[in-house]
Amino acid sequence: MKKIVNSIYDVYSEKLPCSFDGMKIAMLSDLHDNVYGISLEKLYGMIVEQEPELVIVAGDLLTRKHSDGSDEVVGLLKRLADRYPVFFANGNHETKVKVYTEKYGDRYNKLMLALKKAGVKILNNGHVNYKKNGELIHIYGLEIGKEFFLIRNRPSMKEDYISGLIGMPLDGYGILIAHNPMFFKQYAAWGADLVFSGHVHGGIVRLPFAGGVLNPDYTLFPHYDGGEYHEKNSTMLLGRGLGTHTINVRINNPPELVTAVLHRR
Repeated sequence: MKKIVNSIYDVYSEKLPCSFDGMKIAMLSDLHDNVYGISLEKLYGMIVEQEPELVIVAGDLLTRKHSDGSDEVVGLLKRLADRYPVFFANGNHETKVKVYTEKYGDRYNKLMLALKKAGVKILNNGHVNYKKNGELIHIYGLEIGKEFFLIRNRPSMKEDYISGLIGMPLDGYGILIAHNPMFFKQYAAWGADLVFSGHVHGGIVRLPFAGGVLNPDYTLFPHYDGGEYHEKNSTMLLGRGLGTHTINVRINNPPELVTAVLHRR
């Protein structure tokens, strides 16, 4: 049975309402149809053991070049949604399957329908107000264009790009689900207090003291490879993911569940 690690982060903010002090959030990313073959039963048990208040899924449930496996992953999310609010935003694999219908047919629509039936709240360029004891925080899901995942000729992200998709952030504490961590500076400039990201799979291979070796655009020793990052008043928790695609290996890089514990400073 493949090892799964749980990384726990304490996140502090003066903006966090008192009712949310101590709240736990479990974050999953990059399951990729579970081609890598972790025990989803074990993962479920690890999440339940953490006693989170809600679950964030930061994209890439499926693998665009893989034709099956989503049912198993959706089944996991249904079990979680029976216990907790579960919020999902697309990763680049969902976006490409959605855009290239001539190649992938109605696979995207089938996945979205299955997630909705499972009770998962889909936040593709949308948001919800999450209320507790008369106070609230905002949870946003960002889906950026496929061009921002290009290996070559990737465009820069204009200042008003994010607000053009999801508007300006509302007053109060805001959580942003944004699959691609490479634009963390833009997320922070937009006004996100806490960002959940994935995409980079921890750098595929991790070396002592050096970290991740390679990201999906083939950058060696990328700055964003996994862990906690800060930019202005924003924090990003970058999950190392739970699966693989294309390069079906993870060396010194076990699949990772992320648990965030929010604290009012």
